[in-house]
Amino acid sequence: MTVSTIGSNATQTPSEQQRSSGASGVSPVSISQAQAQKSGRSAAQDTVHISSQAVDLQGLEAHISQLPDVDKGRVTELRNQIANGQYQVNVERLAEKILGFESDL
Repeated sequence: MTVSTIGSNATQTPSEQQRSSGASGVSPVSISQAQAQKSGRSAAQDTVHISSQAVDLQGLEAHISQLPDVDKGRVTELRNQIANGQYQVNVERLAEKILGFESDL
């Protein structure tokens, strides 16, 4: 099976390679090719083309999945401000955000 990518971000991490090759570490394509060779038939060649946009999206998805769910530094900063009585709510900004949320519904 030939896999070609269109774009510059055509990299795959070892863990992604393992996931794409299945649980046994052997891709389904290589199994079917081996079976075809045993029976004396030639295996058909499949071709996959991945657009540069899809490759970019895969890269972004991988990067995002590595980011923490919570910014612990920001949480600690806010917690300290609240505990010290230094945190102030900007009521105008809060009202704008609420109105914006309501208008999106």
